[in-house]
Formats: sequence, structure tokens, C-alpha cells
Amino acid sequence: MSADATVDLIINQKSSFQVTFTVKDNGSVLNLTGYSATAKYKQTHQAPDSQSVSITAAIANAVSGHVSISLSANETSLLQAGKYVYDVAIIDSTGFKTRIVEGNMRVSPGVA
Repeated sequence: MSADATVDLIINQKSSFQVTFTVKDNGSVLNLTGYSATAKYKQTHQAPDSQSVSITAAIANAVSGHVSISLSANETSLLQAGKYVYDVAIIDSTGFKTRIVEGNMRVSPGVA
């Protein structure tokens, strides 16, 4: 599998958030049948792992290699405006974990 990608995200407070990534292996879509997904964010890379927070992650379409992450409007309303770091990983049936995407996550304050 190729190296993980860097994708920066903007999340609007008080709004639902969802993004889908396509996982590829040497340019071809990776069939994710039998895989699970996990995602977390925290303030900085140096922050203790105990401060990381889970993001809902799921295999959205295994055959198409789609992994989705999402937060509900209620979950985003609880986020403090500011910058965070995040990553998303897939886990195969043997428990082998591979990071597929990482980046900065900016939470934009909201009113409505």
C-alpha cells in the first residue's frame, strides 16, 4: 500500500460533518472487505494519547475502497474553535493497522 495522504479539513461548529476517502494500493482501489476503520484527533501531535478523541469512522463501500469519517452537529457543537491534528487508519482481519490519511483539522466557530 502506498504512503498515507495528507488532507487538511475544516469543520464547522454546530454542523454535521462527513468526508469520504478512497483507499488505493499502487494506484488501484483497495478492496476493504473484512477491514474496519478508526479515526482520532487531538490538540497537537505532542499531546498525550489519553487526550485523543474518536471520530466516527466506517468502511462506507468496501469494494470501492471508501472510508468515511463523520461527526454529528451535536458533536461539532462541543468542539472548541481552533486547530487540531487527526488521522484515519484501516485495520485488516488479522489486526494489522495502516494509517491512510492524516492532516490538520480546523474547527470554525459557528452561530446557528
